[in-house]
Amino acid sequence: MSSRPQADTDGWRDARAALRAADPRMAALVEEEPALDPDGVAGDWAADVWSALVVQVLSQQLSSASAGAIDRRLKALHDGRLPTPAEMLELNASTLRGLGLSWAKADYLHDLAARLVDGRLDVERLSMLDDDAARDELTKVKGVGRFTADGVLMFALHRPDVWPAADLALRRAVGRVWGLDRPPSIAEVDAIGEHFRPWRTLAALYLYGSHAA
Repeated sequence: MSSRPQADTDGWRDARAALRAADPRMAALVEEEPALDPDGVAGDWAADVWSALVVQVLSQQLSSASAGAIDRRLKALHDGRLPTPAEMLELNASTLRGLGLSWAKADYLHDLAARLVDGRLDVERLSMLDDDAARDELTKVKGVGRFTADGVLMFALHRPDVWPAADLALRRAVGRVWGLDRPPSIAEVDAIGEHFRPWRTLAALYLYGSHAA
Protein backbone atom coordinates (compact mmCIF):
# COMPACT_ATOMS: atom_id res chain seq x y z
CA MET A 1 0.00 0.00 0.00
CA SER A 2 1.38 3.39 -0.94
CA SER A 3 1.79 5.99 1.79
CA ARG A 4 -0.59 8.94 1.84
CA PRO A 5 0.38 12.54 2.58
CA GLN A 6 -0.93 14.00 5.80
CA ALA A 7 -1.81 17.57 6.66
CA ASP A 8 0.85 19.13 8.89
CA THR A 9 0.25 19.94 12.54
CA ASP A 10 -0.35 23.58 11.63
CA GLY A 11 -3.40 22.64 9.58
CA TRP A 12 -3.40 22.64 5.80
CA ARG A 13 -0.85 25.44 5.37
CA ASP A 14 1.53 23.42 3.20
CA ALA A 15 -1.35 22.14 1.10
CA ARG A 16 -2.59 25.66 0.42
CA ALA A 17 0.91 26.76 -0.53
CA ALA A 18 1.19 23.83 -2.94
CA LEU A 19 -2.13 24.69 -4.57
CA ARG A 20 -1.10 28.32 -4.97
CA ALA A 21 2.07 27.25 -6.73
CA ALA A 22 0.30 24.72 -8.95
CA ASP A 23 -2.00 27.04 -10.88
CA PRO A 24 -2.80 30.78 -10.84
CA ARG A 25 -6.56 30.14 -10.98
CA MET A 26 -6.35 27.95 -7.91
CA ALA A 27 -4.09 30.52 -6.26
CA ALA A 28 -6.85 33.11 -6.67
CA LEU A 29 -9.35 30.80 -4.98
CA VAL A 30 -6.97 30.19 -2.08
CA GLU A 31 -6.50 33.93 -1.66
CA GLU A 32 -10.27 34.38 -1.41
CA GLU A 33 -10.50 31.86 1.45
CA PRO A 34 -7.00 31.40 2.92
CA ALA A 35 -8.14 29.36 5.94
CA LEU A 36 -10.29 26.72 4.24
CA ASP A 37 -9.89 23.46 6.18
CA PRO A 38 -11.27 20.13 4.90
CA ASP A 39 -11.41 18.84 8.46
CA GLY A 40 -13.80 21.65 9.35
CA VAL A 41 -15.99 20.88 6.34
CA ALA A 42 -16.01 17.19 7.29
CA GLY A 43 -17.30 18.13 10.73
CA ASP A 44 -20.73 18.73 9.19
CA TRP A 45 -20.76 15.35 7.48
CA ALA A 46 -21.50 11.82 8.65
CA ALA A 47 -18.42 10.62 10.51
CA ASP A 48 -18.55 6.88 9.82
CA VAL A 49 -18.76 4.83 6.65
CA TRP A 50 -22.22 3.37 7.34
CA SER A 51 -23.84 6.73 8.09
CA ALA A 52 -22.04 8.42 5.22
CA LEU A 53 -23.18 5.82 2.70
CA VAL A 54 -26.77 5.92 3.95
CA VAL A 55 -26.81 9.71 3.60
CA GLN A 56 -25.34 9.47 0.12
CA VAL A 57 -27.89 6.86 -1.01
CA LEU A 58 -30.80 8.84 0.42
CA SER A 59 -29.58 11.99 -1.35
CA GLN A 60 -29.23 10.52 -4.82
CA GLN A 61 -31.40 12.46 -7.33
CA LEU A 62 -33.27 14.23 -4.52
CA SER A 63 -33.23 17.73 -3.11
CA SER A 64 -31.59 18.14 0.29
CA ALA A 65 -35.03 18.87 1.78
CA SER A 66 -36.54 15.64 0.44
CA ALA A 67 -33.55 13.55 1.49
CA GLY A 68 -33.61 15.16 4.93
CA ALA A 69 -37.29 14.32 5.36
CA ILE A 70 -36.66 10.66 4.53
CA ASP A 71 -33.68 10.62 6.90
CA ARG A 72 -35.88 11.93 9.75
CA ARG A 73 -38.58 9.33 9.06
CA LEU A 74 -35.98 6.57 9.04
CA LYS A 75 -34.50 7.73 12.33
CA ALA A 76 -37.95 8.09 13.88
CA LEU A 77 -38.28 4.30 13.67
CA HIS A 78 -35.33 3.99 16.06
CA ASP A 79 -35.79 6.75 18.65
CA GLY A 80 -34.18 9.42 16.52
CA ARG A 81 -31.04 7.56 15.50
CA LEU A 82 -29.95 5.86 12.33
CA PRO A 83 -30.64 2.11 12.45
CA THR A 84 -27.62 -0.16 12.61
CA PRO A 85 -26.90 -2.34 9.58
CA ALA A 86 -28.52 -5.31 11.35
CA GLU A 87 -31.59 -3.23 12.15
CA MET A 88 -31.76 -2.02 8.56
CA LEU A 89 -32.01 -5.62 7.38
CA GLU A 90 -35.03 -6.07 9.63
CA LEU A 91 -36.88 -3.30 7.76
CA ASN A 92 -38.52 -4.79 4.70
CA ALA A 93 -38.57 -3.02 1.37
CA SER A 94 -42.23 -2.05 1.74
CA THR A 95 -41.48 -0.27 5.02
CA LEU A 96 -38.60 1.63 3.43
CA ARG A 97 -40.77 2.46 0.45
CA GLY A 98 -43.33 3.91 2.84
CA LEU A 99 -40.68 6.30 4.15
CA GLY A 100 -40.28 7.76 0.66
CA LEU A 101 -37.46 5.61 -0.69
CA SER A 102 -37.65 4.11 -4.15
CA TRP A 103 -37.60 0.34 -4.49
CA ALA A 104 -34.09 0.64 -5.91
CA LYS A 105 -32.80 2.64 -2.94
CA ALA A 106 -34.38 0.17 -0.52
CA ASP A 107 -32.43 -2.54 -2.33
CA TYR A 108 -29.24 -0.46 -2.16
CA LEU A 109 -29.56 0.01 1.60
CA HIS A 110 -30.24 -3.68 2.16
CA ASP A 111 -27.21 -4.64 0.07
CA LEU A 112 -25.01 -2.18 1.96
CA ALA A 113 -26.26 -3.38 5.34
CA ALA A 114 -25.80 -7.03 4.40
CA ARG A 115 -22.21 -6.43 3.28
CA LEU A 116 -21.36 -4.72 6.55
CA VAL A 117 -23.03 -7.45 8.62
CA ASP A 118 -21.40 -10.38 6.83
CA GLY A 119 -18.00 -8.70 6.44
CA ARG A 120 -17.83 -8.37 2.67
CA LEU A 121 -17.41 -4.64 3.37
CA ASP A 122 -14.96 -4.42 6.26
CA VAL A 123 -14.63 -0.87 7.55
CA GLU A 124 -11.38 -1.55 9.41
CA ARG A 125 -9.83 -3.07 6.31
CA LEU A 126 -11.23 -0.24 4.20
CA SER A 127 -9.40 2.31 6.31
CA MET A 128 -6.10 0.54 5.58
CA LEU A 129 -6.49 0.46 1.79
CA ASP A 130 -5.16 3.11 -0.54
CA ASP A 131 -7.67 5.40 -2.23
CA ASP A 132 -8.11 3.41 -5.42
CA ALA A 133 -8.54 0.11 -3.63
CA ALA A 134 -10.94 1.62 -1.09
CA ARG A 135 -12.98 3.13 -3.94
CA ASP A 136 -13.11 -0.26 -5.65
CA GLU A 137 -14.44 -1.87 -2.47
CA LEU A 138 -17.09 0.80 -1.98
CA THR A 139 -18.32 0.61 -5.55
CA LYS A 140 -19.07 -3.08 -5.14
CA VAL A 141 -22.10 -1.99 -3.11
CA LYS A 142 -25.29 -1.64 -5.15
CA GLY A 143 -26.01 1.97 -6.00
CA VAL A 144 -22.55 3.22 -5.04
CA GLY A 145 -20.66 4.79 -7.93
CA ARG A 146 -17.50 6.85 -8.07
CA PHE A 147 -19.22 10.04 -6.93
CA THR A 148 -20.69 8.41 -3.80
CA ALA A 149 -17.47 6.56 -3.02
CA ASP A 150 -15.38 9.72 -3.38
CA GLY A 151 -17.63 11.55 -0.91
CA VAL A 152 -17.03 8.80 1.64
CA LEU A 153 -13.29 8.89 1.00
CA MET A 154 -13.16 12.66 1.42
CA PHE A 155 -15.34 13.15 4.46
CA ALA A 156 -15.72 9.87 6.36
CA LEU A 157 -12.22 8.51 5.73
CA HIS A 158 -10.54 11.96 5.59
CA ARG A 159 -8.37 11.19 2.56
CA PRO A 160 -6.42 14.27 1.37
CA ASP A 161 -6.03 13.38 -2.32
CA VAL A 162 -9.54 12.61 -3.62
CA TRP A 163 -10.77 14.23 -6.82
CA PRO A 164 -14.49 13.57 -7.48
CA ALA A 165 -14.36 14.18 -11.23
CA ALA A 166 -17.65 12.33 -11.75
CA ASP A 167 -19.54 15.01 -9.83
CA LEU A 168 -21.31 17.42 -12.16
CA ALA A 169 -20.98 20.22 -9.60
CA LEU A 170 -17.19 19.90 -9.69
CA ARG A 171 -17.17 19.72 -13.46
CA ARG A 172 -19.24 22.89 -13.67
CA ALA A 173 -16.92 24.63 -11.21
CA VAL A 174 -13.87 23.62 -13.25
CA GLY A 175 -15.56 24.86 -16.41
CA ARG A 176 -16.37 28.18 -14.77
CA VAL A 177 -12.97 28.78 -13.19
CA TRP A 178 -11.10 27.69 -16.33
CA GLY A 179 -13.37 29.82 -18.53
CA LEU A 180 -14.75 26.96 -20.60
CA ASP A 181 -18.02 27.26 -22.53
CA ARG A 182 -19.28 23.89 -21.26
CA PRO A 183 -18.74 21.53 -18.32
CA PRO A 184 -15.60 19.53 -19.14
CA SER A 185 -15.70 15.76 -19.41
CA ILE A 186 -14.67 13.50 -16.55
CA ALA A 187 -11.41 12.76 -18.38
CA GLU A 188 -10.71 16.48 -18.80
CA VAL A 189 -11.41 17.17 -15.13
CA ASP A 190 -9.18 14.27 -14.13
CA ALA A 191 -6.38 15.73 -16.24
CA ILE A 192 -6.74 19.13 -14.55
CA GLY A 193 -6.79 17.47 -11.15
CA GLU A 194 -3.35 15.97 -11.77
CA HIS A 195 -1.86 19.42 -11.18
CA PHE A 196 -3.08 19.38 -7.58
CA ARG A 197 -1.74 16.06 -6.32
CA PRO A 198 -1.34 15.17 -3.47
CA TRP A 199 -3.92 17.70 -2.19
CA ARG A 200 -6.82 17.22 -4.57
CA THR A 201 -9.40 17.03 -1.76
CA LEU A 202 -8.56 20.60 -0.77
CA ALA A 203 -8.51 21.70 -4.42
CA ALA A 204 -11.96 20.21 -4.95
CA LEU A 205 -13.33 22.02 -1.92
CA TYR A 206 -11.98 25.31 -3.20
CA LEU A 207 -13.71 24.69 -6.51
CA TYR A 208 -16.99 23.72 -4.84
CA GLY A 209 -16.86 27.02 -2.96
CA SER A 210 -16.01 29.12 -6.01
CA HIS A 211 -18.54 31.51 -7.46
CA ALA A 212 -19.23 33.02 -10.83
CA ALA A 213 -17.29 36.16 -11.56
